[in-house]
Formats: sequence, C-alpha cells, structure tokens
Amino acid sequence: MTAARLPNIHACRRYVRSLRLETYASAYELCDQMSSMRNRPINVVEWPLPIPGPMGVWIARERDDVVVVQEAATGNHRDHIVLHELAHILCEHEGVPLPGSGPAFLPTFEDCDENASLVRFRSAYDSSAEREAELLATAFAEQLSDDSATPRVAWDVHRYFSGE
Repeated sequence: MTAARLPNIHACRRYVRSLRLETYASAYELCDQMSSMRNRPINVVEWPLPIPGPMGVWIARERDDVVVVQEAATGNHRDHIVLHELAHILCEHEGVPLPGSGPAFLPTFEDCDENASLVRFRSAYDSSAEREAELLATAFAEQLSDDSATPRVAWDVHRYFSGE
C-alpha cells in the first residue's frame, strides 16, 4: 500500500475491521499479530531518543522490521507511537537510506546491512504519509481492549450477576 490509500478515519476503521484481528491489549500484542500475519517479525525496541526529536522510528531490515520508540514515553502515549510506526509498516511508506550505522541517537544493530532504511521519524505531520499513519494508528488504538475497565453492561444485568 502506498501513501493516501487511507485518506480518512472511516477508511482506516474499515481497513482495521478487514484485518479480523484477535483482541489485543497493547500495541506490542498487535505487533505480534501483524508479525504472524505478514510472516515477517516486527520487533519493538525502547531507546533514549533525543528530546526534542523523533518519538518513534521504523527501521526496515532485510529479515525484520524494527520499531524504535522513545523510552521516556509511557502508557497510552508509548502505545500510540508504536501504532503510528506500525501504520507506516503496513502502508509501506517510503523512507530514506540509513547512512552507515545510522544516526548516532539510534541503537546499533549488529546485523544491520546496507539495505536497511530509516523509514519515518515521528516528529512532524508534514505529508500525506504522516497523516495516513496517524489516522491508522488512531483506528488501531480504538480497538485496544482494556481488561481493567468496568464491563459496559446494562445496570440491571450487572446488578443481577453481582448479587446486589
């Protein structure tokens, strides 16, 4: 898929529904599912990226994809960063080649070769690819399950089963 195939949130929601995903409680679980569906590993690495700077980076390597996420990000913010980079992967957005071992702020990977590319820095929304990734990440986030949340059931049914 190339940029602008998912032009709005409605198209992104339809795309997410079409994947027929199992319930997932985190972006990490969704990455595991997408790895299985694509037969290509997606590994998430937390790293002290510079602040200000990119919050997330996707590195496409010969055998896998690596999502580097700002280690200072927490909770829902961290999940959203991972979902944004996952969206770039699924949309197959273009990137720029990594020079040598990459920028000094990125983790060094022993098996990174000359075919690896730095696909996106999540720090600006200046292109249709960035907007598309943000919308798709939002659609994925809407499907996150929260096992700790109080079940949303009718009051009388809840009262009946709780014995109140």
